[in-house]
Amino acid sequence: MSGTMTEVYGGVWNRLRRDLFLVAMQLAAKTPLGMARYAFEQTAFYRRLYGRPPAEFESLPLTLKKELGSADPYDVLADAMRDQVALYGETTGSTGYPTPSFFTTREFHGGRALARITPYIGLLDGIMAENRAVVNGLTFGFTVAGMTFGDLLGSLGGVVANVGTRSTIATPERMARALRRLRPAVLTGTPIDILSWLRIVKEDTPDQYPGLLEHLKLTLSTAELCAASRSRAISKEFGFKHIDVYACVEGFFSLPCPCGEKHVLPIYHPEVFDERLNRVGTRGEGRFAYTNLLKKSSPLVRYLLDDFVTIADSACPYGFTASIEPHGRWELTVVLNGRRMGVRHFEEAIFSHGLFGDYRVVIEDDRIRVTAEEYGAHDSRETMARALSDVFGQRTEVELVPFGTITKYREIRQSKPILKIEDRRSTSTQVIPEYL
Repeated sequence: MSGTMTEVYGGVWNRLRRDLFLVAMQLAAKTPLGMARYAFEQTAFYRRLYGRPPAEFESLPLTLKKELGSADPYDVLADAMRDQVALYGETTGSTGYPTPSFFTTREFHGGRALARITPYIGLLDGIMAENRAVVNGLTFGFTVAGMTFGDLLGSLGGVVANVGTRSTIATPERMARALRRLRPAVLTGTPIDILSWLRIVKEDTPDQYPGLLEHLKLTLSTAELCAASRSRAISKEFGFKHIDVYACVEGFFSLPCPCGEKHVLPIYHPEVFDERLNRVGTRGEGRFAYTNLLKKSSPLVRYLLDDFVTIADSACPYGFTASIEPHGRWELTVVLNGRRMGVRHFEEAIFSHGLFGDYRVVIEDDRIRVTAEEYGAHDSRETMARALSDVFGQRTEVELVPFGTITKYREIRQSKPILKIEDRRSTSTQVIPEYL
């Protein structure tokens, strides 16, 4: 295994540095109860939430988005870190409660260490050695996704064009122009944004499109769910590597791995809860909460991110011991034939038939209707309908529409396309946030 690890990591030094960083993280991390006590001592928010110094971790209440998003941001800021924080961020607030988070310079640059831990570091180093141009299309603003990925790729030697997206400045056409002019090796953005930008280049300047694809070796996505089948379809269609990262502004960052899993690092204490918020354990399927054992500027203890996830032990050949698979937001899940399903379950099934743009699924009492935008190579509508009917256990109709029908790919996207699966059955348990 050591030979394989050395090859993937791009050399012995990268592999040894990975081991060193992991040990350093474990030494610096607090225990879950230790972080809870720190949060109580340092923040007004947790003093109100707990009422008295924490004595037992698992008896502590969960930190809920509504409470956190409604609080004064400075109540979440640790007293001891007020003179050290340098950056403030918030989630997009797509469900009505944008949650606050502060970062010291060291915490913000933490992504650099994570980049060195992933087994993909050998691939990244090899790409940068040939072409250092990077176009960063992730969102800038309150959310720190764009800034974090720009900093991370810059630390690896990239010449980063922080163009961003979802703004009046970085329109889709402006992004396409940057891609044509810079011919980057690495591009970041959500999956639908990447498809949109490449389609614009292909339509507007077809003579420059082949050259762009020749240079482009890697695309990185985050912020919006991307099933493994969708990632594979993107890679197959264009010939570059696509990697999806599951992360959040509040301070959780999974580690994508060539083994096909997204790993949970030892700086997090993950927990899974059932539908009624009874604790399942640190492994299992259900509602996701975590405690960041390292971040001290705005500590989060038993924070209910409330994504529907599966957390399991890992047999990763590169030595990571736990993995997490996100299925989508809990409140938007559906129960189909006795099985709870998130956006990922539907997306995994749809994109196993090829590459599509955006899509929508409507579940009715007597059928399921799937609408998908045509983009790349894919199976026939009839083949998809038969296969999806078998997967979902219910008659499924498939409609294929032109790319841009659901999401206008030349227009600025004002928000995330969160509601992809809509349950209209009389027995629906889906809860659509009022704000959304």
